[in-house]
Formats: sequence, structure tokens, C-alpha cells
Amino acid sequence: MKAYLFDPALPVEPTHLRLGPVSAAHTHCTARVSGHGQYIIRAALTDCGGRVMFTESAILYNNLLLYSPPPKSPGDNFQVEGAAIPVQCKYKRRYTVSSRALKPTWIPQISVHSTHLDLDFQLRLMTNDWSSERKSSVYFLGDIVHIEASVDHHLPLRLYVDSCVATLTSDVNSYPRYPFIDHQGCFKDSQLNGSNSRFLPRIQDKLLQIQLESFLFHQDHRHTIFITCHLEAEPTSNNKDPEKKACSFMSGRWRSVDGEDDVCESCSKIQETNHSNSDEPSHKRAPRSKTKYKLNDLQKKTTVGPIIFLPRKAEHSGNYKLY
Repeated sequence: MKAYLFDPALPVEPTHLRLGPVSAAHTHCTARVSGHGQYIIRAALTDCGGRVMFTESAILYNNLLLYSPPPKSPGDNFQVEGAAIPVQCKYKRRYTVSSRALKPTWIPQISVHSTHLDLDFQLRLMTNDWSSERKSSVYFLGDIVHIEASVDHHLPLRLYVDSCVATLTSDVNSYPRYPFIDHQGCFKDSQLNGSNSRFLPRIQDKLLQIQLESFLFHQDHRHTIFITCHLEAEPTSNNKDPEKKACSFMSGRWRSVDGEDDVCESCSKIQETNHSNSDEPSHKRAPRSKTKYKLNDLQKKTTVGPIIFLPRKAEHSGNYKLY
């Protein structure tokens, strides 16, 4: 809705606009400012007193957009009247109606192709306080890289990072390569002694904050790093998939960003496997991730880079990682 709903000379206050009768009051049924001189109401079709009707060819959701201006105050030259604007959402019927049980003839919305869902998966380099996107992609060894993974959509979704791999080119399958998050959300880099790499505790379902300690590949003079992550989203209304997790190794144990540390048990098994192979040279190329997945509607590979990792100057040199 435009802020000037009726007359450009009479801007409408968002608190005076609501969807549905007052008897069906919900806070989300009232208009809110959405920018660009517009207001918005986000509500389910059956919320805010909406009514559903069926015709032979369509399903109709009917409601009223109500404009309720405040009472006239002393000294006002005129009184603005209220208004009720019909709102209707029309959908073609997609059921075959008969005496038998109804069977849907379309794929449920949550499973349709991502071009229909239009999910916006992103990886962004952030400032140290996470307040904004970082303008520079240059880091020195020992610096912490703050990476924000997010998904944007009107559906209530929870984001997970299935895996992340660092490479020297934009080709995710190139070598050398270092999968620092793997096995469906285990932050392997956090296992290293003294590592500052980890997931931060989750603050939003659609967001994950990743801290990665900068590093260089062993015996490779290129300093450009590309980070490719396999991101997954799932509806918050679904029963939680026990295989989906975001776990970091901290204080001698695996911990979940969501506080459910039991889901990180599979990461402990990976750690035991790594210890059994501890006699292998540490400078060997990082192995290819064994995680296999097939991209579906709620998954996407997303890349950020090139990121520049530079050695510190001699007077500031210290311990840093090589892969």
C-alpha cells in the first residue's frame, strides 16, 4: 500500500491501516512501514479474520483492508472518514474432486524449484563487530575472518552450513583444498590447538556467523583464497533433522550453536578418526570432503572471494597455520 492511499495531500499513518475486523486483532495484521513511501502487512491467508470460499475453478480468500482515522480533534477543519477496501486472493483449484479421498496434484510449496521459492543464499565478509559488510578482503595471518551466512525469504526457515571448503581458485574441486567445515556442520578447524575458528551462538534462524582463523596453503605462494559453502535451509515448522547441525569444538567438547549439544555426537566420531590418523604428515594436502549431497530447492553452493591472506611483517610475525 502506498502511504498516500487516497490523496497525495493526506498521508495515511500505518497504525490506522489494518487487515480484517478488530475482533480478529493480531499485531501482524496492522500495517508497517516498508520503505519507499509504502506500507506492508504480512499475514497468512487465514489470519486477520480472512474467509475462504470455493468455486468450481478457484479457491478465494476474502478480507477487508480497513482504514480507521482518529476522531476529529477540536480545531480540525475537516474530518477524514474511514474506509473498507475489499481484498481478494484467488487461486486456481488443483484438486480432482470426487467421492474418493482428495489427492493433491501439485508438489507442496516447500518442495518446488528454488526459482519459484526465490531463496536468496549469501556469504558475506563482515566487520569485527558484525555490524556491516567489510569493505576490504585483505587479511594478515592471525587475523580472524568474520563470515556471515544467511538466507532471505518470507518462509520461516532455519539455516545450516553443511560444509565449507577453501581453495586457491574459484573452482571448488581444485587442489589444494581445505574443507574446514564438513560432515554436515562440524567445524573441523576448531579442533586445532589454540584455534579461534568457530560458529558463534545463533541469533537468528536465517543466519549463521562463522569465525575462521586466516591461513596459507603449505608451499604455495598464492595468497588468494576462495571459500565455497554448501548452505541448507529447512522450514522451522518441520521436525528437526538430527543430521542438521552447526557444531564447534570448544573447551574440550563439541558444542551446538543452538544449545543442543547432543546433535554434535557424530562430530566426536570424526575427531576419533582424525586421532587414529595422527601419524600422517601434517603437510599433506587436505583430503576431499566425503560428504555427498544433491542440490535441491532449499540448498545452494555459495562462494565468497577472492580473499587475500598475507604473511605478517617480520616484527609482527607469530604462529600461524599452514595447509
